[in-house]
Amino acid sequence: MTPPTTPTPMQLSVNTGSDGHELSLQASSISHLTPPVTPIGKPSAESDSLTSQLEAGPDGASLGKQNITKPLRFIDHLEICRDENDRPIEFGRGVLSIVYKATSTSTAQPITADTPPTSPACNSRVLAAKTPLRRDARAALQTEALTLTRLNRTPGHDDRVITFFGVEPETEALIMAAIPLQLSTYIEDQADLRKKHFSTATMFEPVMGMDSFLDLAHKLIGGLAWLHNNAGVIHGDVKPLNILLRPIATDECGDAGAFPYHPLYADFSSALDIPSSDASENIHDNVTGMYAVTVPFTAPELLKSLTSGNVALSPASDVFSLAATLIAAATGDMLLYPGDRRRRQLMACDGHQILDFTRNGANGARVPRNGPVEKLVKPAVVKDPAQRISAQEWVTLASA
Repeated sequence: MTPPTTPTPMQLSVNTGSDGHELSLQASSISHLTPPVTPIGKPSAESDSLTSQLEAGPDGASLGKQNITKPLRFIDHLEICRDENDRPIEFGRGVLSIVYKATSTSTAQPITADTPPTSPACNSRVLAAKTPLRRDARAALQTEALTLTRLNRTPGHDDRVITFFGVEPETEALIMAAIPLQLSTYIEDQADLRKKHFSTATMFEPVMGMDSFLDLAHKLIGGLAWLHNNAGVIHGDVKPLNILLRPIATDECGDAGAFPYHPLYADFSSALDIPSSDASENIHDNVTGMYAVTVPFTAPELLKSLTSGNVALSPASDVFSLAATLIAAATGDMLLYPGDRRRRQLMACDGHQILDFTRNGANGARVPRNGPVEKLVKPAVVKDPAQRISAQEWVTLASA
């Protein structure tokens, strides 16, 4: 569906999915791609070994973002999968990109100092190939490829962000391993199960259970702190659709009530580098191109700044978005705010009241006052971004 535009001073559009789950505002000038969520997977032991050779210097330290001038290059043979009618199989699509299901076979190519770093080998693996739909999307894909390259070359990325295998030179597609399960789908499935098996004993707990919720929160908050403090990246569009779930291997299983997946951050099309080592620094005037948001999961200061053309993207806006994601994970409600679309948009602009608004919804009992969910989320949704808890401080709170 082609989204309608809104009036100046900055041309924006509102895009709603057919089920009403997604609302997004998009700036009309384009330098960032607005893609569908890209499924991902964990690299094999063989590719882990090669990745470590590429990502670390002699002392084993990260190469640093200032050294990333070329993205990983995907050198294997890529083939797009087709259905019985010979049509390409899609994982999803967005305004400017489309993600195809693909497979690859390995090829041999030496790594030299004169060529860009190559991707880990992917022996006959199912992959996700994210390709531009329009010519003006290519620059955005290239920018995202650089971000993904740096993230995948930063120590600690394995269980926190998508696995990126590189840019396929012929098609300019971004190649990632494929995992189809999104956090949004998992949340809705858990909510459906609770409805079918309703119990007064669990009506005040998150739909996935308290232990599982707290474990998920700890993993996601830790991942966000890693993005901000280790990788120096603001995600820019944190939401359940952009978090993919990789099953935990049997030998990694811990407590019975633990969350059974590694939640991985995906879709860095709206990402922005943090320009200094101070991850609490607000960033203004640095987002000049297309920027897409999903209204219920967007920080209120960011929603307001979009209409003025001065997008206030910051680490604090990521913190708010993750807090909203955790509220959705607790309630099972992907819309977050009650009422019709217009009312939900108005509430989102006063997002610092998100806990009160949520409690007025059908599943508000799952976020009781002074309960574990509120105590975890409340410092992350305060009105003033400068007073919002940082991701690193939030890790300490989530571990308590």
